[in-house]
This record gives sequence, C-alpha cells and structure tokens, in this order.
Amino acid sequence: MDLLMKPRNTGIPWTREEIVHLKGYIRHLAHYVPFMIIFLLPFGSLMLPAMAEVLDRRRTRRPL
Repeated sequence: MDLLMKPRNTGIPWTREEIVHLKGYIRHLAHYVPFMIIFLLPFGSLMLPAMAEVLDRRRTRRPL
C-alpha cells in the first residue's frame, strides 16, 4: 500500500523498478477475480462452504 500511494503522499514518481513490482502485484490479485465473482451472484455467500471445501489445500498430502 505504501508503494501504491507513494506519488500521492510524497510527490515523487514511481521508478521503473517500482512499476514492475506494482504490475506484479496487480497480476497476482487478478488470479482471485474469478473466485470473487461467485459472491456477486444471488445467494453467492451460500457457496462459501463449498468453495472452502474445494480450495482447501490442507487435504492434499505432501510427499514425505
């Protein structure tokens, strides 16, 4: 959040390296958009238990 608000708070523009980091953060967040659309549907909050079951990674066994 500090990096995102840097130009507004300090008046100093982003460097090229900071822009690369911001684009990476945005790409990472874009992976969650399809899951968030479910909650916008009517009764989408009722899908939460089903999604928790599907997305639960603790159930997969790790190799020993």
